[in-house]
Amino acid sequence: MKLTIRGKLYELNGRYRTQRNYATLDDMSDRYVTTGAAADALGVSLTTLQRWAHAGLVTPALRTPGGHFRWDLDDLRSQLRAAGEPVTEQATKPEPQPVVAAIVTSDRGVLAGKRNDGKPPWTFIAGEIEPGESPHDAGVREVKEETGLLVKAGRILGRRVHPKTGRTMIYMAAKPVHGTDVFVGDEDELAEVRWLSLAEADQLLPGMFEPVRKYLARSLKHANT
Repeated sequence: MKLTIRGKLYELNGRYRTQRNYATLDDMSDRYVTTGAAADALGVSLTTLQRWAHAGLVTPALRTPGGHFRWDLDDLRSQLRAAGEPVTEQATKPEPQPVVAAIVTSDRGVLAGKRNDGKPPWTFIAGEIEPGESPHDAGVREVKEETGLLVKAGRILGRRVHPKTGRTMIYMAAKPVHGTDVFVGDEDELAEVRWLSLAEADQLLPGMFEPVRKYLARSLKHANT
């Protein structure tokens, strides 16, 4: 005996409904939107809404048989207001550009900067990739602008959505081309730039991205700091 399409939908609905919402899958096409559409409606990036969901800040109306979230916009906005997050009615800003972090190493250690705003207190030399610019070119430019050091770009160590900022981060290895003397090139942003030993990096840059930490453990093994 064949199962009708409607019967199949109700069977799936019973299997995939969430505890907080008993809407049927028949209603889904009319009432619920995808994560991308919900992010656009709120004026946030797709990765930001995904991060909120995985952190438990918001809960989707239901999950499809394929594992995709579906959202009730009115309910989503109510959840965000209750959580104290700003809510907009539609997308008003373009998707932010990725940020490249240059992991510059030498026999003196790894290059880092102390931020004036303290958010975070210490950071690898990093900056937003400009439209049309490659991560390698952006990393070399940022290091030159912020520390006066000319570097050669190496391989990409990894990528992630930063757990605190929600920005897409690209981590790039780099080496000095001539010398290792550095200075603060952007006094509005940085109070200090200097070379850190691995132990100092662990202390001043807590929660380091694991692929970067492993790279530094290998690269700084014989550093004289």
